[in-house]
Amino acid sequence: MRRGAAILVLEDGRTFRGESYGSIGETFGEAVFTTGMTGYQETLTDPSYHRQVVVHTAPQIGNTGVNESDDESDRIWVSGYVVRDPARTPSNWRATGALEDRLVAEGVVGICGVDTRALTRHLRERGAMRVGVSSVEPDATALRERVLASPQMLGADLYAEVSTPRPYVVAAQGKQRFTVAAVDLGIKRNVSRRLAARGVTTHVLPAASTLDDLLAVNPDAIFFSPGPGDPATADHPVSLAQEVMRWGIPLFGICFGSQILGRALGFGTYKLGYGHRGINLPVLDRATGKVEVTSHNHGFAVAWPGRDGKLSAVDAPVNRVVDTDFGSVEVSHLCLNDGVVEGLRCRDVPAFTVQYHPEAAAGPRDADYLFDRFVELVEGARDLDGKHGEGARDLDGKHGEGARDLDGKHGEGVPAHA
Repeated sequence: MRRGAAILVLEDGRTFRGESYGSIGETFGEAVFTTGMTGYQETLTDPSYHRQVVVHTAPQIGNTGVNESDDESDRIWVSGYVVRDPARTPSNWRATGALEDRLVAEGVVGICGVDTRALTRHLRERGAMRVGVSSVEPDATALRERVLASPQMLGADLYAEVSTPRPYVVAAQGKQRFTVAAVDLGIKRNVSRRLAARGVTTHVLPAASTLDDLLAVNPDAIFFSPGPGDPATADHPVSLAQEVMRWGIPLFGICFGSQILGRALGFGTYKLGYGHRGINLPVLDRATGKVEVTSHNHGFAVAWPGRDGKLSAVDAPVNRVVDTDFGSVEVSHLCLNDGVVEGLRCRDVPAFTVQYHPEAAAGPRDADYLFDRFVELVEGARDLDGKHGEGARDLDGKHGEGARDLDGKHGEGVPAHA
């Protein structure tokens, strides 16, 4: 296949030349790399990659083509695509088309034939940064000027751009046990599937939803989804999470949703140097002592008190419990590569989150048990009332009456926010 020339220019001036891949044109975004050797279709359609140019460290991409089942949303979200060696012909019994044809159809500009190993090493050493990819502009200096004029990821308010415009429902498989209201900040389809497999019907609601919108579906619990952008901009979801905790409704969040809970509890967030993206990152579950191989896609993290984002897992003071306006909070999970906080658990309100992806459709499955923990949390909250929903759904505005402490005492340990 004859391809035209293409060029990739990073904001610091580092330039890679290769050949066009996918749609012809020009694109900009944040250059990030992912280490997964499989799951490229799930990566492309993950809303959390909105406005990012994805670099694959695996040398060959496209071998299994694309199919109608593996999309995590209704479109490709990456702003650009970088691979070393694109497959010439897909070969898989599930394939319904070639990857490059899909990229062309959705207008995704890419580049191939570049040294992705060198590019990845550069991003590891210098950090994720803005990038431009073009198959129409041969002048690196001119392209870099446009790169420098493009928006940065720090301070980017993106979750509303990927959220569903209207509510929809994913029904439970078999007998329905619970109802969950999911705040869509960039949800992936497999989240609802993993909940459905446990008898949970999920109402997926727009990011702009209010507490009344959530309560209208009579939920047993609330879920805050993954999503793109800087969590420091997400003031509405943070306020919503605080309202949910004041009502004592069980809450679970993943990735961006974990950062939302962190901010709702009063913690800050910070941008990682080059982020965590791949399907082979080791995470310690501090409750069991087990190490999980996990899937990640995040460039921001929760700043635990006393940490500056640079401390190692050994030096980081994560063993202590921190008091917040919503009671005591502890670190539940920790990345063993760099000590990044990967999970939070509230002791006095029914809420917990993880920074990584237990719903990973392309695997691994080590963290799938977290959906069981979520269901157990909902069951426990129901048992404490004896009759689910009493108090927690009392719309007279009296906070705390429905708040359920994990020790079984209504309202104790939960602050009164009048």
